[in-house]
Amino acid sequence: MLTAKVCVQYEGDWTAELSQYDVFAEFLASTFRDRRYIGIMAIEVDDLDAVIDVIENHTMIDSVEVLERYESDSSGRVAATLFLEGNLTEFTPLQTLMYEGFLPIGPTELEHGRECFDLLLNDRDELSKAVDLLSEFGNVSVNRISPDFRREIVPSHAAWQELLSSIPPRQRDILNAAVERGYFEIPREVTLEELADEMDITKTTASTHLRKAESKIVEFLLPYVNLAVSE
Repeated sequence: MLTAKVCVQYEGDWTAELSQYDVFAEFLASTFRDRRYIGIMAIEVDDLDAVIDVIENHTMIDSVEVLERYESDSSGRVAATLFLEGNLTEFTPLQTLMYEGFLPIGPTELEHGRECFDLLLNDRDELSKAVDLLSEFGNVSVNRISPDFRREIVPSHAAWQELLSSIPPRQRDILNAAVERGYFEIPREVTLEELADEMDITKTTASTHLRKAESKIVEFLLPYVNLAVSE
């Protein structure tokens, strides 16, 4: 078996209209019943309001609700989780793939107006059939082919979000400063005392914040590192 990342520009859909924006998104969950569509999408973009306008104004979308929104202090980009409801007037690429028996792995990604699917396939002939199906919706590209199926041991989106939201602002600040100033480089480009001076805190306080943040991240990731080790 093999896996392949296949992308399609779904012409006429709001996903394709977002090609004018620097959008990266993942469809975390979606369901279809009759013609009703419900989906949850995580998105990262420069202009969230403009993107929401594009989605809301599409004929197949009834409503868009912002469940959560985060603004990055460094890049100026906005990350948000959107809840979408709508009525489908035609089969989508994902529906077509699933109806024809293809197996998407993981969430559907949206990159530069293209919907991307990781597919588990028997062989390259089956890949060609998937490309032919998606070609009915628009231009198709095969971005990656892996000759063997390998399981991916990764945390769920909910688990990642729980970790990220558990790091207080002060710990996040010291982590950002440590990375930016080269504290984790070998050899270190800045001392802990220098970091503390820049942040106007004591060396002990800086050490405490940094070690607490490091501890949370390492304790979270270590079980997945252990699971991913090949026997």
